[in-house]
Amino acid sequence: MSDGPTYAEEAIEAIADLDRQAQSAISPHQRWIERVTDRLGRPRTVYAVMGFVVVWIGTNLTLHALHRPEFDPPPFALLQGITSLAGLLMATLILTTANRIAQIDTQRDKLDLQINLLNERRTGKLIRMLDEQRRDNPVLPTHDDPEVRKLSEPNDTLDVVRAIEEKTAADIAT
Repeated sequence: MSDGPTYAEEAIEAIADLDRQAQSAISPHQRWIERVTDRLGRPRTVYAVMGFVVVWIGTNLTLHALHRPEFDPPPFALLQGITSLAGLLMATLILTTANRIAQIDTQRDKLDLQINLLNERRTGKLIRMLDEQRRDNPVLPTHDDPEVRKLSEPNDTLDVVRAIEEKTAADIAT
C-alpha cells in the first residue's frame, strides 16, 4: 500500500497543472480564434470553399450563356477578391493560434531543460557515490577510471547554455 502518489502520478499531475494554467491564461479573443481555426482546419471547409467557387463560376457562366447580366463576369474579379480576403483572414487566424502554441512549447522546452539538468546532476552524484563505494569496499578492485572521473564532474549550466547558443548561432550563420 502506498503512502502517497507515485513519482509518475506526481509528474502527470504537474503536466496537467501546466496545461490548466496555460488554458486559464487564454483570453476570450484567443479562445474564439482557436475555435474558428479548429473549425476551418477540417476537410469539410475545403469542400465548402470548392463548392462555393464552382457554384459562383457556374452561375456566372450560365448567366453569360443565357445572355443575362452576370454579377461577376470572367475573370471573376469579385471572386478573386473574396477568396484573397478569406485567405488573408485564415492565415492570420492560423498564425495567431500557432504563436500561442509556440509560447507553450517554449515553456515546456525550458521545463524539459531544467529537468534534464537536474537529472544530470543526480546522475553525477550517483556515479560519485558508486565510485566512492567501490574505493571503500575491500572486495572490489580499486583503480583510477578517467571516464568515471569525467562523468562525475558536474557541468556548469551556464557553460552548457553558452555552448548551445554559440552552436545555434554558428549553425544559423552558415
